[in-house]
Amino acid sequence: MWLMRRSMFGLLAALPAMAEARSWPDRAIRCIVPSATGGYDTYARLMAPRLAELLGQPVVIDNRPGANGTIGMQEVQRSAPDGYTILFGHIGAITINTSIYRNMPLDPVKDLAPIAVAVTSPLVWVVNPAAPFQTMQMLVERTRAEPGTWRYALPSSGSINHLAIEDFKRRHGLDLPAVPYRGTPQAQMDVIAGQVPIMLDSLGAGYGHIASGRFRALAVTSRERSDRLPAVPTMLELGLDRREYVAWYAFMAPKATPPEVIQRLNQAINETLSEPAVVGRLRELGASPRHTTPAEALVFMQSEQRTYDVLARAGKIEVE
Repeated sequence: MWLMRRSMFGLLAALPAMAEARSWPDRAIRCIVPSATGGYDTYARLMAPRLAELLGQPVVIDNRPGANGTIGMQEVQRSAPDGYTILFGHIGAITINTSIYRNMPLDPVKDLAPIAVAVTSPLVWVVNPAAPFQTMQMLVERTRAEPGTWRYALPSSGSINHLAIEDFKRRHGLDLPAVPYRGTPQAQMDVIAGQVPIMLDSLGAGYGHIASGRFRALAVTSRERSDRLPAVPTMLELGLDRREYVAWYAFMAPKATPPEVIQRLNQAINETLSEPAVVGRLRELGASPRHTTPAEALVFMQSEQRTYDVLARAGKIEVE
């Protein structure tokens, strides 16, 4: 009898939350992207219309750039945990920042609630077509033979691009200085102009320049070749890397958001990522959909955080 009363009490206590989850959402959902317009917010904007259909309310993309994603993430952290403010962030902001910034005001993996890892995109080694590198092996040999002569364009200090290329340089004994930029477009333009001949770009950002011939693609960093660049080898098959490097983008919410709301969002996101039109457009952009549960997303983020912490420490990469 005591156990029955206790069970009934627990059920009654949960009824308000269950009712709230059934009625959620009843107004627009704001999705904060902690980067400037014209970047990876493209993925969020691609998904937003279908998410709005599935959830029955508008999904509004709100760009909040600054401090390598920290400003936007803090805004989500401070928002009411009701599912009406969520984050669409990238690997650097979510899992790398904590390893490279001395005084990070939050740890997103601990201080926010994962909803889903939604999109992935490999990195791709590209060069100006006039540069004397026809293959990745030639790049290694030439830069090793002429230390300090060749430079690479760095879109953002402390990014996955930065950690991956510095790890590559360290393992192959290369003196290949970085030229830092405040964003991918500026770095790309200097590679196209021949000012800096080498770049490790994301395939999603660089595919258009590769397709037009403004970039020569030498290798991708994923485990398998990209459908968009089937003739371009992977760094793993060339024996030049020991792990894959893949940029990823994920949805998160304030920490105390009800599990029922998190699950509803996760279901809508995964359903959106199964839509042929969405999948097709992502692949055109050089990206791929990924389906995860909130629990799987958390385990994945924790693993990525550990991996890039090791790389940041090994490369002594720190950003003020």
